[in-house]
Amino acid sequence: MTIESLINFAIQLLGAAAAAFLAYRAFQKRRIQLGTEPTLPQYFIRRGTYWSGIALYCALMAALFYLLTWQWLPLEPLVTLIVSHLRAGELVNLLYGLDGNKLLPLIAAGIMLFFVAWESPFNPLLILRDSIHDAFAIPTKAVEVYNALIKSRLSAVDDKIKAQIADRLLVQSIDAGDFDKSGATVEYKWAHNSLLFDQIQHYADQSSYRRLFSEPSLKWGEICISYNAMSEKVNIWKEAEPHYTKTVNLLKDLDRLTSLLCRLLAAAVVFGSPSEDELWSTVKKLGGNVHEARLKHTYKYLLIFAAATAFGVILGREVSVALHNVFLFPDKPLPHFSYTTLRWIAYSIAIYVVPITLVFALRSVAFRHQQEPAEQNYGFYMAIMFVCFLVSTTISTFILELTFYRRDDFNFLDSFLDHARWGIMPALICGFVAYRMDAPVSEAEALSKSALSAVLRFMAWGGIAVIFMLYATDDLAIEKLNLRFTLVGTAFFVTGLLGAAARFKTVSD
Repeated sequence: MTIESLINFAIQLLGAAAAAFLAYRAFQKRRIQLGTEPTLPQYFIRRGTYWSGIALYCALMAALFYLLTWQWLPLEPLVTLIVSHLRAGELVNLLYGLDGNKLLPLIAAGIMLFFVAWESPFNPLLILRDSIHDAFAIPTKAVEVYNALIKSRLSAVDDKIKAQIADRLLVQSIDAGDFDKSGATVEYKWAHNSLLFDQIQHYADQSSYRRLFSEPSLKWGEICISYNAMSEKVNIWKEAEPHYTKTVNLLKDLDRLTSLLCRLLAAAVVFGSPSEDELWSTVKKLGGNVHEARLKHTYKYLLIFAAATAFGVILGREVSVALHNVFLFPDKPLPHFSYTTLRWIAYSIAIYVVPITLVFALRSVAFRHQQEPAEQNYGFYMAIMFVCFLVSTTISTFILELTFYRRDDFNFLDSFLDHARWGIMPALICGFVAYRMDAPVSEAEALSKSALSAVLRFMAWGGIAVIFMLYATDDLAIEKLNLRFTLVGTAFFVTGLLGAAARFKTVSD
């Protein structure tokens, strides 16, 4: 190994270590978010799982830095230039040799380290960090319990539990009918808070939970003071004349107290439940509905997407071949219904339906983190597109290299970059499918409206596919113009039909 190679390797190693360290600090800055309050993960997840997430993110950032400075924008020419001129003592010539091509890799490496540490919503690396953090540091159980407690209905609570609440109140501020009122009223919100506080007090009385209630971030002391003060406020509000501003302010205070109570109670339930059954049994006693299905019969949706892909390939190729034979090159006709169609169907299902299946798997986990059925999370959609781009491009790389090109000098990284263009449209479709899952339609929607919406989605996504496929096939030789024409036409129908099929029904359907 030459001295230049050794110095270059040392710089890459130090840079990768710096990227890993900055990634570690960035990962630690994010905390579990239950409601509007940050929470330490130690009461919701095993320590080993949390550190596995940190190790994964740090390893990814270090590997990304190493690939950047080794393959994409290598630092070796700059290191070689500096070392050779320093050996010869030609400092002036060294300055002349530092042109843009030599300095660009160094600038790119510095920018990447900056992005690893930069806390900004415009930082693309934050999407990856937050996705890994959510997968490892935010436990599904804690989020499910919190959301179930927030949305619980007191009408489902056992009457014996309701009767216990009055015994703990300093001021009698709950009437029997408050439990059955609308969830937007002061009476109901106060009854809900009293129920949650009563259950928390049950855990606080046990010495085994002392460490949990002494944790400052869970704010047990603040909750007690706020709860007792709220009891007086609600009692005064009930006795006074109706006042709009006071009612609105009181509702805001009650909502904030509800969030703190649910956060602490979720920690206590998850921390103290020895089994899954006991955990959900406790939640159900408080009126929580936990295992609510958000999408029914997901396999049917996957079958629809697979059928749309296959039909799109058949229809697209045959229409393209017909147009080719009639208008473009009637003297060089292409065969209809050839064996090529079957290969195209298999390839299209692999690069489109397999990533869509991954979207369903990831979305089923993300659904548990949402409080509202129609919550739009654009950061999640971006992460979905990034992951599906990697998956689709990887599948495309292996299929094309093993069945079409069959190169002896196969290099995965070079081939991946060469075939990245084929992963763009599947990634966009996967992001759109994830978005449509958060905007389900009702069964009562008129057939004409559904049909019109499907046609518009078909035309829109078909047009997008044509634009991207013209770019992707731009390097095909002139003699392969017929292949380019059929590829673009087939992509129009495949992508258009997938966009039209992205229609999901509500739970009540």
